Amino acid sequence: MSLLKSEDSQKWINSFVAVVSIIVGFVTIRFVGQLGEWFDLEAKINHFVLVAQGLGFVVGLAVFVFVVKNKSALTHLQDVYGELLKVVWPDKDSVVKVTIGIIVGLIILSSIFVGVDYLIRTILELLY
Repeated sequence: MSLLKSEDSQKWINSFVAVVSIIVGFVTIRFVGQLGEWFDLEAKINHFVLVAQGLGFVVGLAVFVFVVKNKSALTHLQDVYGELLKVVWPDKDSVVKVTIGIIVGLIILSSIFVGVDYLIRTILELLY
């Protein structure tokens, strides 16, 4: 059973764009805050924190509106969603088997490295 359905495409695309817009707004707030520290803008601008948060909100909202209104961006996101519908995800048993295989392989490989390291260290202690 897949989480993605073809009829839910617009809901998922809008959710993705909203999350990206929130991240862009947050990064803008942090960037403006860093600029405030570098150039001492807190002392020069009244209510600098509110200005930084307002700017982050406006930038995030602008990104959301730009992407939602841009037809080529929406077409691209719908194509990406269509490709995600075609993905065949592995079942739980195969994931568990591959994970166990990788863990066993890593244990074997790391024990070989530990053995070689111990051997070389012992040889160097005998020489020096």
